[in-house]
Amino acid sequence: MREIGLYIHIPFCKRKCYYCDFNSYAGYDYLFDDYIRALLMEIESNSTKDYNVVSVYIGGGTPNLLPPSYIEKILKSVFKNYKILDGCEITIEMNPGLITEEKLKIYKDNGINRVSIGLQAFQNRLLKYIGRIHTVEEFFGNYELVKKFFDNINIDLMYALPTQTFKEWQETLKEVVKLQPTHVSTYSLILEPNTSFYRLYEKGQLPIVDEEEELKMYHWGIEFLKEKGYHHYEISNFALPTFECRHNILYWECKNYLGFGAGAHSYMADVRYSNIENIKDYIKSILERKSAVKEKIKLTKQDRMAEFMFLGMRMTKGVCDKDFKKRFGISLFEIYKKVIQKYLKEGLIEIDNECVKLTERGIDVSNVIFEEFLP
Repeated sequence: MREIGLYIHIPFCKRKCYYCDFNSYAGYDYLFDDYIRALLMEIESNSTKDYNVVSVYIGGGTPNLLPPSYIEKILKSVFKNYKILDGCEITIEMNPGLITEEKLKIYKDNGINRVSIGLQAFQNRLLKYIGRIHTVEEFFGNYELVKKFFDNINIDLMYALPTQTFKEWQETLKEVVKLQPTHVSTYSLILEPNTSFYRLYEKGQLPIVDEEEELKMYHWGIEFLKEKGYHHYEISNFALPTFECRHNILYWECKNYLGFGAGAHSYMADVRYSNIENIKDYIKSILERKSAVKEKIKLTKQDRMAEFMFLGMRMTKGVCDKDFKKRFGISLFEIYKKVIQKYLKEGLIEIDNECVKLTERGIDVSNVIFEEFLP
């Protein structure tokens, strides 16, 4: 039976972080009831037992802002309407400062077995600067509480933050590794339009870290985490053995997934779907027509080959020709001969056992390389 993943979007936040461009909103707590009612309708209306669900991911926003009874309702609906495999990875994102023992117990009792905590930085001055609602001390207390209920824990971190020093980035990683999470995600700051930071940047009021310092932080992080036993399996992700995030790998391998909630995306049978972003419009659309899909894009074979390449090459194992042939009936070396030869000569990609992968230098300019695979 074919495998799929499920993504469930919770768009509510206590406060919007200054760098965040995700589909999330602060001050909409009064819509909790209506949103969850619409979300449950969407989950039920797409009910199918034709696939084995290998991962469920509850993201946001801040899912743990919701009263835990809502998360319980969501998971009960998921288990009722889909075929959830034994051992399915079920993740919830959480922000420190909003974690309680009651919530954790309900999460665990309803099947959640992996949590992702957004720490971002280990210095209170940086947390305040980027608009986080928690302190380092609150994170420590929350982490110890989480450890009582869950063994599989990811910690999200950011580097190249405004005013962040290399020493502060080193301190952040060193302190995090002491806690022995099973997974660490490290993301550089990207200035996205429609964020508070971007508006400050346009006014020349945001002190940004230069590219050389950013790369220094990134490369030091890779080497340090490797020394501590973490496998660098994707550009921004590191895991202890067997703890790679199955849900993210599903995306990078271009496998099928269903997304529920405001702004959620789905990919099924070579078609990409995207939902209405606005919470009120999402609720209205679900109640009126049991669907919030605003756009469907049928991918051509050329589109699908390109996505398979540039998403797959995000992973350090690269894209193997046997997998490409199995999916498309032709060799990737035939389709992308010129691109591969170009970047082989420049030392930005390498071929290992018929698999194409980025070199260390290639990772630094990965976005430029990925563009070459686009139709």
